[in-house]
Amino acid sequence: MRVSRLVLTALMFFAFAPGLITAAETELTISSDKLDATCSIGDTVTFTVVCSEKDAAVDYVLSIDGETELAKGRLELKRGRAIVRGALDQPGFLRLQVTLGQGEQAVRAYWGVAVEPMAIRSAAVLPEDFGRFWAQGKAELLRVAPDFRIEEVRDDEHSSTLYRVSVANIEGSRMFCWYRVPQGEGPFPAVLSIPGAGVRREGTREYYAEAGFAVLTMAVHGIGQDHPLEYYNTIRRGALYGYPYFGIDDPYRYYYRRMVLGAIRCIDFLYSRDEVDTTRVAVAGSSQGGGMSLLVASLDERIKALTANVPALCDHAGSLQGRPSGWPRLLRNAGNHERRRVMRTMAYFDAATAASRIKVPARVSAGFIDRTCAPSTVMAAFNNLQGPRTIEMVPGMGHDTPGGYGTEWPRWLMDALNGKVEGQNIIQGVPGWDWQQR
Repeated sequence: MRVSRLVLTALMFFAFAPGLITAAETELTISSDKLDATCSIGDTVTFTVVCSEKDAAVDYVLSIDGETELAKGRLELKRGRAIVRGALDQPGFLRLQVTLGQGEQAVRAYWGVAVEPMAIRSAAVLPEDFGRFWAQGKAELLRVAPDFRIEEVRDDEHSSTLYRVSVANIEGSRMFCWYRVPQGEGPFPAVLSIPGAGVRREGTREYYAEAGFAVLTMAVHGIGQDHPLEYYNTIRRGALYGYPYFGIDDPYRYYYRRMVLGAIRCIDFLYSRDEVDTTRVAVAGSSQGGGMSLLVASLDERIKALTANVPALCDHAGSLQGRPSGWPRLLRNAGNHERRRVMRTMAYFDAATAASRIKVPARVSAGFIDRTCAPSTVMAAFNNLQGPRTIEMVPGMGHDTPGGYGTEWPRWLMDALNGKVEGQNIIQGVPGWDWQQR
């Protein structure tokens, strides 16, 4: 991997000896000369580093989306400023990280610029037997009686009606869910909300009900949602610690297989409800939930639209081309497992390649400094989508949600289900810092 041009320059001013610097005392920021944080292959990007500590020294790393390092070193800031210049000779994201200080006292800043992001392609292709693999899974699910169970929650504070729901899944497991139905006469459009990674008691996504949806929020681990908080913390630190890597050497044993099939069973539940308009069913999620939304939409034609905020599970093979792999970075975390077997497993769970099967409207977001679900992995998925598609490009956003995620995104989803979304749309977004709404 080479970089077309790279120049690192500290602005030359008279220097004083830097003092002791802590995070509480210091502001450290990065900007670029690309106003929309986007440029073409070969364009020089000028990053400007500004620090409130006028004559400090910072460590820098310039990289391809945080994966392949292009340059690193130390810069002496003069009057609080330094400039870093670079360019890429291929589509991707040019990212600068600067660090002031060390350990707990360190202050860090990041900035990224997209280089022809619409030309980014997934590192792998869909396996020829992808459809057959998942058809076998769905056939296994069909042999399990759905056993839908529903119970109204009487003491809920919101205007919509809340229910506890559980459904039977493969391997003798159950999926536990919250189900909200808005006030008024149905049938209502419905959305399956899939949560981000972790082990916790899930929220009920009342903002979807406020937007007119019946919303089913699934808890992906097959554990109930009424336990004390410490129960989830204990399981997170114990039995489910490292769950994204359970069974990674066998696609039939991989942990996410049960999760994906459980999501399909949740769609079965929505289709069983009289208050649901089954011609308008969507799936939505962030991070892990975004990646799973792409996978589920690629497998279930009953899904008519989807949203995927900073989706995980995308472009697992990206690191083989010098750019990041999608969370949970299966190859990097393969441990003692045989690499060939891990690569076989991840081929069936790659949301970027699965996106090539999706023809319904989709809205996706990418944070330009996301260090969990790197933007290049997101763009690999977005560029494979075959239907109407909208991408929200968010410079300065990490692993977060863009502004309006709890309001504008449900409205977009309603428009998509009502046939009002067409073509390709690019939105310049802003960070929303409302990750609790994932």
